[in-house]
Amino acid sequence: MVAVLVVACLVAVLYSYLFYPVVLFVLGAAVQGRRDAARVFRKTERRASLKQAELPQVAIVISAFNEERHIGERIANLLALDYPADRWRAYIGSDGSSDATGAILSACQDARIRAFVFEQNRGKASVLNDLVSRTQEPVLVFSDANTFFEPGALRKLVAPFEDPRVGGVSGELRLQGSSGDNQDSLYWRIEQFLKFFEARIGGLLGANGAIYAIRRSAWKVLRPDTICDDFCVAMSVAAAGQRLVYEPSAWAEEATPEAIGEEYRRRVRIGIGNFQALCRHPEYLLRTSWATAFAYLSHKVLRWVAPHLLVLALLGSAWLGLHSVGWRVFALLQLGGYLAAAALFAGSVRGVKLPSLLRLPAFLFALNWAFLVASLRYATGRYSGSWRRSSR
Repeated sequence: MVAVLVVACLVAVLYSYLFYPVVLFVLGAAVQGRRDAARVFRKTERRASLKQAELPQVAIVISAFNEERHIGERIANLLALDYPADRWRAYIGSDGSSDATGAILSACQDARIRAFVFEQNRGKASVLNDLVSRTQEPVLVFSDANTFFEPGALRKLVAPFEDPRVGGVSGELRLQGSSGDNQDSLYWRIEQFLKFFEARIGGLLGANGAIYAIRRSAWKVLRPDTICDDFCVAMSVAAAGQRLVYEPSAWAEEATPEAIGEEYRRRVRIGIGNFQALCRHPEYLLRTSWATAFAYLSHKVLRWVAPHLLVLALLGSAWLGLHSVGWRVFALLQLGGYLAAAALFAGSVRGVKLPSLLRLPAFLFALNWAFLVASLRYATGRYSGSWRRSSR
């Protein structure tokens, strides 16, 4: 029985990281083939495109905290968008920033930029609730203060709303490469691959918080301590029976933190938000399509619990090793691998420059250690909805 448990734990982790992308690719190819055949026979257009007169009124919503380094450039980036000036407004809120973010926002005189300087730091979810309550536009676009839109991104982001079944659209976030030890950029490219094919089978999970849009009618007020607001907003759209689509041609970019330690802290916070969403919102699994439920289990839930499964596998192997040399060796191999990865991560945090081949195991250890720590902090209630800014 213990042997079965050990094998099941390891197979589940391998499935999520290695086999699921292959299964997803095959499913996505089959779905696309069926759609292509239907288009050939029905002579329908492949992509949605809105004419100038059809472009909807859009509210761009941004919550900022201590973003004096980026907020001026971000405003300039918004004002340079290729979108009719009378059809968009940006609602930008400073969440009790202690730097010059509020002053920079207040100094902006362009009528398209509506600044709200909140004195109290309450957390991103509360600011988003406040900002959305001030909008009237039928389409809400969410982004971050340190994100920069490609000039034509907004047109491409709203185009899928031509289909009345579409409730939300996720654009693509492109991370500027890091010259440090953080391999998030590589990991992100793999995530983009999964997102593309999950969208193809109708199982897109969440949205890129840097660039996504929903219909205003699909907005649900967030609980103040919500951490993964983008995931919850988008998954609520899917749970309401509306389509979530991925539009990679609508893209934005951000810098990747060079330090893996900073990325680790960011991952702990996201991990707490992941467990928060898993426990608070069973509807993401029970009231969504089969494709969304399949992707949610395979891609998200198994990743979040992967470190717990690996610990179980190690303990089970050690137990079996009390009576078997083979299991003893297997347990020692697992333990040695984890200790080696931990040593690489610790060295990287201390500034040791790792060869490129060794950065990935250090990053994967940081990712899974962050999930383990996050689960403990969530279980013990040691978190809040307030935030600290990072390079990303």
